[in-house]
Amino acid sequence: MAADTKNDIRNAAVEVISIKGFHNTRMQEIADKAGLAVGTLYNYFSSKNEILEYIFEMEMKRRVGIMHDLKAENLSIKELLREFLKRHYEILIRNPHLGRVVVREKDFSKNKKAGEIKKFMQTLINSIEKIFKNGVENGEIKDIDCHLMAVFFFGAIHGIIEHSLTEPEMEILQDAPDFIMQRIDHIFI
Repeated sequence: MAADTKNDIRNAAVEVISIKGFHNTRMQEIADKAGLAVGTLYNYFSSKNEILEYIFEMEMKRRVGIMHDLKAENLSIKELLREFLKRHYEILIRNPHLGRVVVREKDFSKNKKAGEIKKFMQTLINSIEKIFKNGVENGEIKDIDCHLMAVFFFGAIHGIIEHSLTEPEMEILQDAPDFIMQRIDHIFI
């Protein structure tokens, strides 16, 4: 029950913050959207900052989980990356509010723990870097700067999301996996 309530709060916060922005959102609005009393909200989260951190934590865990599941499928590195992109963008196509929060609010938390959001994002970059390193080690990828490639890959993912949600051009998210993979095709052996 507690996990369901926490998830309901997270979903409500994603929608409200997506529409109003982090700084313009009040805890009462999140509670109202979740169908809870504001006091109940404070039983789970001490602040908006904590809710925002939780949103990022859950989304980064979801992405790392997707990578873990794909690794278990014994795909080539190229197939794994393409499938990761497809699944990542499908999540955002189904929930554009989530994409707006992840892209727009990553730098806005004023909490002392604001570095936690950046840490969650760095975890994803590190996971991508490990994939590139595995590809180099097993002969699927040329000898490249795996860290720089991971940062580039993450930046491409992020930039396309930001544009698609700002314009709005959600349909480009469907073509994005193939487009990104074509841009890095030269690294594969």
